Amino acid sequence: MMRNNQHFFERFSNPTIFLLVTTVFFFKIIAFVLMEYGILVINLGGGSDANYYNSYAEGLTDTAVNIWPILLRWLNDIGLYSRDVTTYLLFFLSLIAIPMMVVRLSGLTFNKNQKYYLYSLLVCLIHPTIFFFSTDIFRDVFMAFCFLAGCLTVKGFLKSNSLLISTFYFLLSVAIGFFLIEIRIYLGYAYLLSLLFFKIRFTKSRVVYLGFLYFSLLFIANYVGVLDLLTEYRSGFEASGGGSTLGLSFSNPLLFIPNFIISFLGQMLGLYITNPLALVLFILETIPFFFMLVYVLKNIKFADSFVRFLIVFFVLYGSVWLIGNDNLGTAVRLRIYNYLAIYISFFYVLRLKSSSLRKLSSNKREGINR
Repeated sequence: MMRNNQHFFERFSNPTIFLLVTTVFFFKIIAFVLMEYGILVINLGGGSDANYYNSYAEGLTDTAVNIWPILLRWLNDIGLYSRDVTTYLLFFLSLIAIPMMVVRLSGLTFNKNQKYYLYSLLVCLIHPTIFFFSTDIFRDVFMAFCFLAGCLTVKGFLKSNSLLISTFYFLLSVAIGFFLIEIRIYLGYAYLLSLLFFKIRFTKSRVVYLGFLYFSLLFIANYVGVLDLLTEYRSGFEASGGGSTLGLSFSNPLLFIPNFIISFLGQMLGLYITNPLALVLFILETIPFFFMLVYVLKNIKFADSFVRFLIVFFVLYGSVWLIGNDNLGTAVRLRIYNYLAIYISFFYVLRLKSSSLRKLSSNKREGINR
């Protein structure tokens, strides 16, 4: 299997991958400029969010639903707020900062892992949703940046050999977690809870057992009413109807697990395709994500404490919104963090496995020479 994967990654030369990265990079800049001037219009269904944030920042409304508009108003109070400038900064985060952070978290370097380094950049750059929500003052790109910053501190905490430095990174990770709670409650809690379970060791057989335990706990939690708040919130989507919902109901406990799986297929994997844009997202986002997810699960034995943290986060965070959300447009925004966690895990595990195989091959050659 690894040979096939290596063959796939070796199929394209580094200059070819670099050309693709450069092409996508400048294409996104051109598309951004066209959208800013209204020449290119893509309806995201979230324009009201950006308008609301701008209204709050300028003091035209006083109801804050999260900390993002509060931060914008604070910038406005000190004379540093501009909707256009903020949009440019978010676009910079999506175009440069977020891809570079994913590369850094994956442990890739340009000198040692040039091909994987370029592939990692390419995967992040072709992610349409991150780009779409960097074209106005939506909070999604800022949240993704904060989440990745938190992952960097978690990695520092787990990898440091110094007790003092490790403690510093741990406290910083916790602080970022509480900040994430202020941006999106369950994103922050999933991040913080993942810090408690990173020591869980995974094997292929244990993944099966843990999966069975996971679904059993979900069923019990729903049956005793622990998930009522999420299912009631989801019922609001059922009432609104429309073609942008799956129309699943979690009111029947016996159908909870089957409906949860359908929700995963429709929302996380985007298999419920309702328009051309959804098809584009499926091709550019979901197909690479699915391939990477399968690879990580097949090579789960290479997962270290940091990858385990990301996998636990993937499960905890995804569980909440897959139950509580039934809007397909919202799903592409909510799953950004799940996708980023798998992108990082994939290249991280790929790097570790490639290094392990090279060492094994080197040892065999040394044994033959002896």
